[in-house]
Parts: sequence; C-alpha cells; structure tokens
Amino acid sequence: MSQLLATFCALPDDVLTELKNNDTNVVAFNDLTPEDYANVTIMLGWDAKIGNAILNAPSSKLQWIQTHSAGVDYLPYDKILAKNITVTNASGVHAEQISQSVIGDILYFSRGLNVHTTNTANKVWDDQTGNTYVLSDFKVLILGTGSIGVELAKNLHALHVTVSGINHSGRAIDGFDKTYAIADYANAVKEADIIVNILPGTEETRNFFNSEFFKHIDNLFMFINVGRGFSVENTALVQAVNDKKIRYVALDVTNPEPLPKDNILWSIPEVLITSHTTGQSYDYNLRLVRIFQQNLPSYFKDGSFIRNVVNLNKGY
Repeated sequence: MSQLLATFCALPDDVLTELKNNDTNVVAFNDLTPEDYANVTIMLGWDAKIGNAILNAPSSKLQWIQTHSAGVDYLPYDKILAKNITVTNASGVHAEQISQSVIGDILYFSRGLNVHTTNTANKVWDDQTGNTYVLSDFKVLILGTGSIGVELAKNLHALHVTVSGINHSGRAIDGFDKTYAIADYANAVKEADIIVNILPGTEETRNFFNSEFFKHIDNLFMFINVGRGFSVENTALVQAVNDKKIRYVALDVTNPEPLPKDNILWSIPEVLITSHTTGQSYDYNLRLVRIFQQNLPSYFKDGSFIRNVVNLNKGY
C-alpha cells in the first residue's frame, strides 16, 4: 500500500531512498494541501494546526506520529488514543547536549564564572573570588533516569562525581551509584548537594517541586531544571532561594514560557535562565531523523517499532 509521510524538516538522501523503496511519498508540512490530510500515514514532527487537520480528516489513514521532542504533553492524547495511532518520541536526541549544558551550569557557579562575568562587564580585576569548588566535591541527585539522565550520570562519573537517581519505582539503573523511588524523594534529597530535574511532563510531576518538596532541602548548592517548567512552583522556588535553602538555580524551562519580563526570576542574581535551549545543536534535525530511521524497517515489515514508543496513558 502506498504511504504518505508529512515532515517538518528536510530528509537526507539515504532516508528518502529507503522511503521510496517502500512506496512512501514525502511531503513537507508547508506543502500539504487539504486533499492530502486524509492520506497522511506518517507524521515526522508535530504542528498543532496541521496535526489536528490530519486527525480530523474523514477516513484519516494516520498510523504513526514521530515527535520532534522527548516530551509529548502537547499532543491531543484523546484523539490519538481513539484512533489507535502509535507515537514515538525523540528520546535520546539531545542527551549529549543537555548533559553537557547541565555540567556547564554547574561549572558556571562552582568555578566562579558568574562572578567573573559580572567583573568583566564592570572592568574589575579580582583575583580573590574566594569560594570555588571542583565537581568531585558534590553529590548529584538526578530526578529522571532515562536517556538524558543516564548520559549525565556517565559524564559526571567521568569527573569523579557521586550520582544518585530517582525514578518511578526505584529500580537500579546502570551508571547510578544509588536509585530511589520517587515516593522516597525526601530521603534522597537529604544527601544531595545538587538536584537536577529531568522528569517528564505528566500530571504526577506538575508542581512536584513545591513548598512541601523544598521543606526537605537544606543548604543545597544548586537546583537545575531541564525537565518541564510546570514541574516547579515558582513561588516555592523563590522562597527557597530567599531562605538560603538553595544557593544557585539554573532554569532551562520555566512556567510560563516565554517567561514574562516582569517575573521575579529574572531579577535574582543567583538564578541563570537559558530559555529552553540546552537541547539544541546545529544538527538536531539530523539526529532526530536518525532515531526515526531506526524504526522504519520494522514499521514497513509488520507495523512494529523497536524504540521510543510512548505510552500515552502515562505520558512518556
């Protein structure tokens, strides 16, 4: 059966050849016509307007959505579940980028680069910046032990850092010195100097980092969020910083996004905001396409998938 793939990005020649050999035509999102919507069988990437038009088309043939991100909380779950469409995500596409960005965040404050940035802007020579640290001074707790968490743990281990992790069940994960169930977070945070959130965006993780969570924090060197902005209750986080429970904060994701200019987080010197960019790289789309490509042989053979299938009932 002839298939139609709608894509948000250009595809390399080898992927185009593989698709052609499997009787699959390719159309860019911008080139789709209303007449195409019902015939789209695969979506590479997601656009709400186009995606909903395809889903709502009479006798829609859509079978597979490959998202351009690891998180999928922006998808219309009910429609997709009702039509029994498979969703695969981009898990693994930015593990390297985010891992290195998190380490950069830590180094920015631990090596005093925040002070030197201010001094450079003010033309101040100061060779007595005082308290700086090496990474092996810290114990890091990572909430979320998927591909990004594993990559981060591996890189931190290479820098002689002790790394613990939190996942839903507390199951052991290679690369982590210790793991905890999410229900046991209160005990896990007691041993941490740095907390990194990489949890997926679900109802379970909404406002997870609230006043109750920060009640268990004392003298934390750094809190980093590269997961979802709505996992953090802003008021509780600001209060924890003001109460000296947290020394530094790095936020790649915020709630809302973009963060309004009058939000207090912009004006706190101890907070670094990176505007949801830690997963970016010049070759992001190619990295995504290579993940997508891994599922093509099994999909064309029998409609199955070998990686990154999302359980929409769980949200990840």
